Amino acid sequence: MDDPSPRDRLDTLASGFMVAKLLLTGVELRLFDHLTGDGATAAAVAPAVGGTVRGVEILLDALVAVEIVEKRGDRYRNRPDYAPLLVGDGEGQFAALLRHRNHCFRGWARLAERIRGEAPGGDDRSVIRDPEANRSFIRAMAAVSSERAQAVVAHLELDGVRTVGDLGGGPGSYLLAMVARAPEIEPYLIDLPLTIDTARELLAEGGVGDAVRTVVWDFYNEPAPPAGLPPFDLLFLSQVAHAESPERNGALFARLAPMLSPGGRLVVHETTVEPDHTQPVEATLFAVNMVAMTDGGRVYTAGEIAAWGEAAGLVCEGWNHLGPRSCLITLRRPEATE
Repeated sequence: MDDPSPRDRLDTLASGFMVAKLLLTGVELRLFDHLTGDGATAAAVAPAVGGTVRGVEILLDALVAVEIVEKRGDRYRNRPDYAPLLVGDGEGQFAALLRHRNHCFRGWARLAERIRGEAPGGDDRSVIRDPEANRSFIRAMAAVSSERAQAVVAHLELDGVRTVGDLGGGPGSYLLAMVARAPEIEPYLIDLPLTIDTARELLAEGGVGDAVRTVVWDFYNEPAPPAGLPPFDLLFLSQVAHAESPERNGALFARLAPMLSPGGRLVVHETTVEPDHTQPVEATLFAVNMVAMTDGGRVYTAGEIAAWGEAAGLVCEGWNHLGPRSCLITLRRPEATE
């Protein structure tokens, strides 16, 4: 088959949002929850999801066309291979992840306005302030981080580490992976109030609710950490810095440095870009997501992240690229100050 023409390729790219939005809308409406067993008619589903019969029927027919849903007579039901991923929060929190993607879709829909600086309201903070949006976000992060946490933690040096603080650790996946490797550590999950609520749910569901100490701290906006925290041998900051400006990240690193024990490390796990900011592709798209969803965030180079630590008095020991969305930057507090 001949390669598509430039026009055809551009048209395919431009129309790709349509099928994506079918799926995201179905998950947002929790449509698939009503298509279990023998399924249901559009007339039965419509009031359950707060939709019109016309709208629900047309959406369901399109989902049949793209082979996500089956139709027999006037009844619709989930395809068995997709059902576990789409019902409830989904297997591995996958439906929660899709609900968060639908949240991001709204930001991308006003991308031109964001780039021009015209979109009202600044940062979309609903994932922090709205309980349902936050719950979907943190459960989405559980879906993503649970798959990669063990692989990332395998690259961390944990010998001699006693106290670990995971800042912005969301569902606690990385801390649990650390505990699995080094059961003697004291793990602290540090995050915002709604996030900690959802994290406690997830930890309890996993039967490890007592394994992690949870601490509420808005570390970007509250200069002083909560009283009673120990000096940390390891502070871990995973996939947090990209949502904030260089100035706010520099201030945060200065705030974290004194929390380390002498010789302790701040390890930053981030999506990073190459120095010219054009590769890898996944990172450049994620940077656009930061334009769509935040006022000051972007994807940084490993060197830019290291510079914030060095300005705070930490010593950069280097970085390790684990993949297109994963880089570990290690910063150490000197054993003794001059």
